[in-house]
Order: sequence, then C-alpha cells, then structure tokens
Amino acid sequence: MIQLDVFLEGSDAPIGRLSKLDSGASEFRYLTDEVAHPISLSLPVQEAGFDDVATRAFFDNLLFENMQRDQVMQRHGLDFNDTVGLLAHLGRDCPGAISVVPQGDGPAKMPGDLTTDYDPIDPKELIRIMTSLRDTRRMPNDASDPSPLAGVQGKLAVTRLPDGRLALPKPGLNVPTTHILKVPRQSEMRLVDHEHLMMQIAATVQAHPVATTEIIGDGDVRGLLITRFDRVVDGTTVRRVHQEDFCQALGLGPMLKYQRNGDPARQFSAAAMGRLMDQTDHPAKARQALLEGSLVNLLLGNTDNHAKNHGLIYHGARPEFAPFYDIVPVVLDEGVTHQLSFDIGAAQMSDDIGPEDLEQFVRDLGYRRVTPALRKRLQTIAQDVVAQIDDMRGPIKKRVGDVIAHQAAGLETALGLDLNIPERDLVVSVRP
Repeated sequence: MIQLDVFLEGSDAPIGRLSKLDSGASEFRYLTDEVAHPISLSLPVQEAGFDDVATRAFFDNLLFENMQRDQVMQRHGLDFNDTVGLLAHLGRDCPGAISVVPQGDGPAKMPGDLTTDYDPIDPKELIRIMTSLRDTRRMPNDASDPSPLAGVQGKLAVTRLPDGRLALPKPGLNVPTTHILKVPRQSEMRLVDHEHLMMQIAATVQAHPVATTEIIGDGDVRGLLITRFDRVVDGTTVRRVHQEDFCQALGLGPMLKYQRNGDPARQFSAAAMGRLMDQTDHPAKARQALLEGSLVNLLLGNTDNHAKNHGLIYHGARPEFAPFYDIVPVVLDEGVTHQLSFDIGAAQMSDDIGPEDLEQFVRDLGYRRVTPALRKRLQTIAQDVVAQIDDMRGPIKKRVGDVIAHQAAGLETALGLDLNIPERDLVVSVRP
C-alpha cells in the first residue's frame, strides 16, 4: 500500500489521505471535518472514503501529460495509469493550492514573500526563455522549470514583483506564482494577438470577470501574460486560492472533457453544468454568467471551451464560478474538429443551432424558460459583439472580425435577430 498526504495551502496538517490499496485501486479519505471547504464538489467532506472511480476522477486531473511525467514514469518504472505512484513524485507541485506528498513529509506549498522569495528575470534572459518556449515548448536545457504547466503552447509560471519585473520562485521554494506566460510557435504567433483581443471583447460585452491579459515582447518573440485569478496578493504576501475545473467538479477524468467522449450518465453537458451552478455560492448569478459566457464563446468562434477550460474557485465554503479564460478563435484552425465541446440543445455544430436548441440549452442550464428579459439580454450581447466588427481591420484584427461575422450569421435565427452583419470576404467553415 502507498499512502500520500493531501494538503491545502495554509493547513499545517493534512486534510486527507490518498492511498493505493493492495488491490491496485486508489482511495481518498478526509482526515478531518475541520476544513474550510471540500477539495471538490465531487468529493464532499464525509467520514467514509471514496472509491477508485471517484478518487481517480479528481486526482487524474492533477497530472499533466508532459515531459516531466514521462521522465518520472521511466525513472521509477511506473505505469501511465498509476495515479498515486505518479503523484508521489509529482504531487508537490500540483495545480492550484493542493499538494500531494509522501506521508509525513509535511505541507509542500507555502505563501510567498515578494521581497525575499523570488529571483528577478533579466530582460535578456527573458527573451532567451521565451525563444526556447516558442521553439521547443519548454525552458532552455540549462534552466529548470519551477512550476510546469499543462497545454499545447509553451508556458511558464512567473511572478510579477511590485516594481513590475517578472521573476521566478527561488530554487527549493514552492511559493505561488502570479502570472502565466504563454508563447506559441513562431508560425502561430498571431494567437497572442487573437487571444488578447478576444479576452478584451469578452470582458466588455458581459459582466462576469475575464482573466486579465497583456502582450509582452515584440516581433517574432512575443507572449501573452495572463494574471492568475487563483492568487491573492496582500501587501508583499502571495497566497494560492483553491480551484477545480469542471472535470474534477463533475467527477470526470480528463479524457471526458468533451461531451462527445462521455456517456449520458457520465458526461460534460449543459445539464451537468447547470447542476454545478446550483452548488455555487450564488447559483442564479453563476448560471447567468455561464449562459452569457457560452454565447460569447460561440460568437467569438471558440468551440473548444471544454470542461477543463471552466472552473470553480473557493473563497469560502461554497465555490464561485471562476473567471473566463482561454478564449481563442478555434474555428480558424483547420486542423481540429469544430464540433462543440458540449451540445447546444440537439446541435453539435455552431451552424446547426436553431431557436429550439437555444431554448433547450437555457432549460438545461436550469432556467424554466427563455423569458423576454433573458432573450433581450442575449440579443444585446450579440449586438455588442457584432458592433466590434467594423473596427477589425488590418493584419491582426481582420480574421477575428471575419470569424465573428460568420458565427453571428449562424446565430441570428436562434436569437430572433437581424444583426445587420457587415460583409466580410473570408469564408470561414466549421465543417471538414
């Protein structure tokens, strides 16, 4: 049997224990009732332990499919599916405020002090790091990555100091970072501008918070710097805030982040998201935010807003719907499927959404019906997004404007609108 202690930042004693039983099954069990909140809606605080299915569904989502995981598997002879064995080596730096460590090791994560716990990155070194992230999707060979991140782009977790400089945690200190730096491949450098623009639009047209972004660098070495919303900076102290993605909250493994990969009894869907919103601190507010954000993602051509790109954040006993993040014009990528991450009514492609699909989607989220006020709100959002098209010209913005025009044209009927969409010359297709 392997037993690991599970900590939340700020707790001196483990709040739970993750075990690999002699049978090979995994189990999670809370060690105390005195916790500010559960680690997941799918793992409520209780005396009994959780079985292998429930345990894996949460903890599998803490493991990234990256080079570090591959190295640990090869070095220690571990199977890809040995969740507990892998976390014994990788769990000190799990995403967010949670950490998983060998029994008796003590807490792995502590708050950081901006004046003592971070090493500033020299401007020339930052360019070297960004170039390596661009070309190899990892840090330079002679530099260590203190906080590995998931994703297809090169990413680095960094901290912004009070004087504006970026910094890395000092070696041996597992203190929080405050920002994520994303650097795409050179051939995809336009993604920096596109994501920044779309995040700005999303923040403008709907009320729910959107992660703050800014562009750093220039030319063919540029990146998107994203402020982490799961951090709190109080004076010079930085603390992590626990969050979980929708896969974890729904008790789904990472392979089920798309509705199409699940089963009606276990899948990421509008109805499942509606049930999650019912468990948040402000259900009506969260449900409205999710509905509005889903429409904005559709209008902006982000068909990849899967379960791991939605989150819940714990500022109290009940979670809140986390800010939106990772909003990109996926329909411009011809190399991926554009099937929706979750169905809108019976529609699986954005071009197929009709009035009855939108109405069913609203009911699936937990509304009784589409009221006139709710319809008016959705129509206003669509009109506000379409109003941005005329200003989208030039090499950076034009393609985003074309995407919005195409997506809005497909949603006009569903919304009961004549959006007066400006004519564009790029043909965008969401179908193979």
